Amino acid sequence: MARFFRHGELPLVLLALLAQRPMHGYELMSELSRLFGSGGYQPSPGTVYPAVEALAAEGLLIGQPREGRTIYRASTEGEQALVSRADVLAAVELRTGARFGRGDSLEKTLARFTARVMPFAGRVEPAAAEAILDQAAAQIADLVRAQDRKEGTK
Repeated sequence: MARFFRHGELPLVLLALLAQRPMHGYELMSELSRLFGSGGYQPSPGTVYPAVEALAAEGLLIGQPREGRTIYRASTEGEQALVSRADVLAAVELRTGARFGRGDSLEKTLARFTARVMPFAGRVEPAAAEAILDQAAAQIADLVRAQDRKEGTK
């Protein structure tokens, strides 16, 4: 049976979930089941807990004991690691349909876009791709101008 997560993805997913809200290990496993269970992934304590412990040892998570359990949250370094690995997280989102983070940002959208189009690198004329991207950038600028006009009339 093929592995669901590729090398290094599970810790990154755990970090992304804990950046959304603090959780203990059992909550993390429940959240993983909710997000990926329909895709055939079943989290196990033997993979989740060691990954959480490794993230904590690296200083990417902060654990606080509460009522006999340890509640974990992403540290500042963990948040920075998520930013620096946005491309990997975007690839997981694209492959699985899951979304991580507090809302979406343009950076996350662009990372998902990059993950989506990179398989076509070398098979598309760069000038044609650039023309499409220039047109998209102009449309985004139009959206911003329209929003600015709308906010100016309030």
